[in-house]
Amino acid sequence: MEGDDSFSGVGKLFALFWLGFSWVMGGFVHGVSSIGGAMVAMPMMTFTTAPRDAILIACMAFGIIPLALSLLYRRHILRRELLWLALGALPGVPAGVALLTVLSGPVLLFGVGALLVAFVLWQTFSHRVQSVLPFHPLVAVLVGAAGAFITACTSMGGPIFAVYAAFRGWKKEEALATTSMNFNVVNASIILLQGQAGLYSDFVLHAVAVSLPCAILGVLISLPVVRVMPQETFRKVLLAMIFASGLVLVVRALA
Repeated sequence: MEGDDSFSGVGKLFALFWLGFSWVMGGFVHGVSSIGGAMVAMPMMTFTTAPRDAILIACMAFGIIPLALSLLYRRHILRRELLWLALGALPGVPAGVALLTVLSGPVLLFGVGALLVAFVLWQTFSHRVQSVLPFHPLVAVLVGAAGAFITACTSMGGPIFAVYAAFRGWKKEEALATTSMNFNVVNASIILLQGQAGLYSDFVLHAVAVSLPCAILGVLISLPVVRVMPQETFRKVLLAMIFASGLVLVVRALA
């Protein structure tokens, strides 16, 4: 268990500043692009925070976003798909939390970095995807389990559900509503089991208390920017940043 030593030797004042700045950036990115803010904030946090603690903070701090989206788009929830995806959390979340408790820092860094690189590659080539996957309960459960597992041990399960939604041919509103509601189930289960496993140190709880308002501030800052910034230009720059972050994490893990 890593507690207040999670600052990795840097001054606590700078670490708290960097934590807040990471989540302001995460909230800003989410507000402008709808790409999960944790993909920006979590890699940034690992420069001053132990990887496991950074994952725990990310799992708790950005859970408010799926809740808001699921309420906003509740009419578009695909209930049949949601049921089977959510059932996948039953095996996926406990397995992910169990793995998180035993993985070393370098392994966690490598896993998150690899997922970020894979996400950028997916975003680059996803326009070629054809919606050819018919609905099948077993497939939905397996996807739900994989997404819940990766979310529980890295906080980065979103791309799994994005790939599934694309192959299923969901409309944007359906994807936002259904995956967000599924994340509510997954996040609640993760927080419960992580808490029962004793993973939440005082440092993590204090960091979440800092992260939440900073993420909200980032979203608020993004509102006027959305009106003037070319979305495609911002998207390309953001993907380049995420790709670079992924490579840096992989190199740090292997060093």
